[in-house]
Amino acid sequence: MIKNYISIAWRNIIANKVLFLLNILGLTSGLFCFLLIYLWISSENSINTYHANIEQLYSIYLTSSDGTAFGYGTPSLLYKELKMKIPEIENVTAMTNNSRNSTFSNGNTVLKQNGKFVSEDYFKMFSFQILEGNASKALKAPNHIAISKEMAELFFGNSKAALGQTLTYENSKALEIAMVFELNSEDSTEKSDYYLPFDSLFAENEWMNEWKNLGTYTFVQLVEGTDIGQLEQKLKSFLEDYELGLEIRFQAYADSYLYADITKGEGKITYVRLFGVIALLIMLIASINFMNLASASYTKRANEIGVRKVLGASKSSLIIQFLGEAMLFSLSSLFFAVLFIAIALPAFNQITEKNIDLLNLPLSTWVMVFIITLLTAILSGSYPAFLLSSFSSTDLFKKKIETSSRTKWIRKGLVVFQFSISVVFISSMIIISKQIDFVQDKNIGFDSGDLLAITLSEDLQNNFDAFKSGMLQIPGVTSVTKTSHIPLGDYGTSPEVIWSSKSADDNSLFTGMVASIDFISTYGVELLMGRELIHNNPENIEYLINETAMNTMKMENPIGQPLSFWGNSGTIVGVVKDFHFGSLKESIFPMIIRSEGYSEFNIAFVKYSTGNEKETLAALEALHITLNPAFPFEYRFIDQEYEKLYKSESIFYKLATYFAILAILISCLGLFGLVLFTAEQKTKEIGIRKVLGASVFTITSLITRDFLKLILAGVVIGTPISSYFMIKWLEEYEYRIHMPWWAFGLTTVIIIGISLLTVSFESIKAATTNPLKSLRNE
Repeated sequence: MIKNYISIAWRNIIANKVLFLLNILGLTSGLFCFLLIYLWISSENSINTYHANIEQLYSIYLTSSDGTAFGYGTPSLLYKELKMKIPEIENVTAMTNNSRNSTFSNGNTVLKQNGKFVSEDYFKMFSFQILEGNASKALKAPNHIAISKEMAELFFGNSKAALGQTLTYENSKALEIAMVFELNSEDSTEKSDYYLPFDSLFAENEWMNEWKNLGTYTFVQLVEGTDIGQLEQKLKSFLEDYELGLEIRFQAYADSYLYADITKGEGKITYVRLFGVIALLIMLIASINFMNLASASYTKRANEIGVRKVLGASKSSLIIQFLGEAMLFSLSSLFFAVLFIAIALPAFNQITEKNIDLLNLPLSTWVMVFIITLLTAILSGSYPAFLLSSFSSTDLFKKKIETSSRTKWIRKGLVVFQFSISVVFISSMIIISKQIDFVQDKNIGFDSGDLLAITLSEDLQNNFDAFKSGMLQIPGVTSVTKTSHIPLGDYGTSPEVIWSSKSADDNSLFTGMVASIDFISTYGVELLMGRELIHNNPENIEYLINETAMNTMKMENPIGQPLSFWGNSGTIVGVVKDFHFGSLKESIFPMIIRSEGYSEFNIAFVKYSTGNEKETLAALEALHITLNPAFPFEYRFIDQEYEKLYKSESIFYKLATYFAILAILISCLGLFGLVLFTAEQKTKEIGIRKVLGASVFTITSLITRDFLKLILAGVVIGTPISSYFMIKWLEEYEYRIHMPWWAFGLTTVIIIGISLLTVSFESIKAATTNPLKSLRNE
C-alpha cells in the first residue's frame, strides 16, 4: 500500500514538475526561515540559564514606594547587611557595575584584560569550571586574583603553570593567581578575563561606604523554597534603617538578559517575541502556499480520485494518501532547508554575534525540528486532503471541484491572508529603518563624531597636564579634557544631593560624573547659563548641572547656588543643555558634573579634526608610549560606542528585512503557481477570445484583475494591523519619529508592483500563445 502511494505521488510529481518545484521551493524557504529563527530564539532563551543554582539566583533592583524601578544599582554595603541579617539568603555577592579594561604585566608580556571586582560568594553562586585552585579561597585575600583559562595561556602558556604565579596590576600592585577558571557555557553575558576581591575597593573609594550611592550590582542565592513575594514584603522597609527611601525587589537571574529593562519590564524579550511572530507568520505563508498549490494541482487529478472512489477507496484512505504526500514534501523541504541553513549559518552567526553550530545542537532541538516539520505537513496537507476527499465521485468526474465556490473562496481568502502579512512586513521594515536612522542621526547634545576616549593609567592621571600639553601640540587635536565616564557609560545613581531649597521628603535620584577644565568645549555641549569649569581644586569644587537637574531642583537661576553631591560641597557655576548619555529609549536623567576627581578619574577625551584620523592616532600613540611606556595605548571612538546602544535594533532590522524579502518571495511563488493554474483552466476561453479579436492587454487583464483585487484586499487588511503594532513599538522610545503614514502608500506600490510583475509574466505568456494550439490542446 505504501509503495503504491509513493508510486502515485512520484507519477504526479513528474506530470506537474513546475507546481512541484514551486511547492518545494516555497516550503523549503518557509522552513529555512522558521528553523533559523527557532535556533536564534533557543539561543537567546538559553543565555544565563546554565548555572546549577539558577532556580535560586536573583538580581536585586530598587524601586520607589510607588513601584517605579531605578535600575540594578544598589549600595555597595548592601550585600554584607543582607548576608548578616536575612536568613532566607544563602549566599550574596556584590559586583562592580561595569567592566574594567586593566593592564597586567609579567616579564615582557603586557596586556589589557577585561574584568570585574566581585565578593567572596560569587563562585559559590555561579557555575564555573575550576581548572586550578580553590573557589572558596580565590577571593579571600586582597592581593588574590582569579583569571580565565585564556588569560592564563596568554601569560604562562597553560592553566597549571599559572597557579601561584604573580601578575602586576596597573604597573603598581602584585597579585597572586589563586584560581584559574573556564566558563561552563558560551551562553553567558558574563565573560570576564579576571575577577578581583570586591572588598579591596572600599579603601580607595570612600563613596562606596555611603548608603545613598547606588553604584554596585548585588545578586543573591535564596534558600530553596523561599517565597519571593513574602521576602520582598519582609524587606519593604529594610533600607529605611539606612535613611534610603527605596524598596528592595528581586528579579530571577535567568530573566536578567531578556528582561534587562526593569523600568518597563521589557528588553531583548521584545525582539524574541517579534521574531517568534515573524517565524510563525512565514511558516503560515509557506503552508498556505502549499495548500493553494496542492489543491490546485490536485484538481487536475479529479478523474484519478473519482476512479479510486468508484473502485472502493474510502475517504480515510484518500486522506492518508494526501497527508502522506504532504509529509513527503515536508521531509524533502526539511532536507533542503537544513542544507541551506548549514550554508547560511556562518553569515547568520556573524550578523547576530552568535555561535550556533548544527553539529552541537542537543537531541531535543532535532526532535523539535521534526515535530515542527510534522505539524507543517499536517497543516499544509489537511486542507487539500479533506477538501478533495469530501467530493463525491460524480462531482469529481463532472469536474465540479474546479468550479466549487467553496474551493474558490477558501483559495482567495488564503491569498489575501498571505499578502496582508507581506504588507505588515514591508511597512514595518520601512518604519523601523526610519526610527533607526533617527536615533543614529539625532543631535544627542554633544559632538560624538569627532570625539576620542583614551584610558589613563594612574601615572598619566597624575601627569595629565604634561600629557594634555603634548596632545594639544599634535596637528588635528583641537581640545582635551579629563572625565570619569565615557558619555554613554554605566552611571551610578544617588539621592545624596543637597541644595538650598530641597525639601525633607525629596528623594530624587541624580547621576553624576567628574570632569576637568575644557569639558564643555571638548564635548561640544551647549552652555545655557554660567561658565565652563575652570578649577580642579578639592578646596574649590565647581558643579555643572543639566537642564533636567535644574528642573528637578526647581531652580530658576542656579548660578552661584551651593550644592553638595556625595558629601562634596561646592558651587553651581553653569547649566548645560540636556545631552544624551544613554539610549533614546530612556528620558534624560538629572546629571551633575563635578570638577574634582577621584581614583577613577581616568578617561581623557580628545576632540580632533576629521580627515586625518590615522595620522592623529599615530601621534597620540607615540606620545602615550613616550610618557607611559609600561601601558598599552587604549582608545575608543565615541560615535562607535553610541552605535552599540542600538545593536539589538540593528540586528533585528537586518534579519527582519531578509526574512521579509523571503516572505514576499514565498507569497509571489504561490501567486505565480495560482496564475499558472488559472491560465491552464482558462486555456479554451483565452483561445476563443483571441480568435474573436481580443488583444493581449485584454486577455492579460482578464487573468490579472481578480488577483489584483485580492492583493488590494490584503493591503486594506494589513495596513491597520501594521500601524497598530508600529505605534506600540515606537512608544518604547522616549524620543521617536512621528508615524510616517507615507510608508503604507509606498508599501502598497511595492506590493502591487511585485505582484503585477509576478502575475503578468505568466498572463502575457498565456495571452500570446497561438489560439489554435490552445483550442487543439483543449
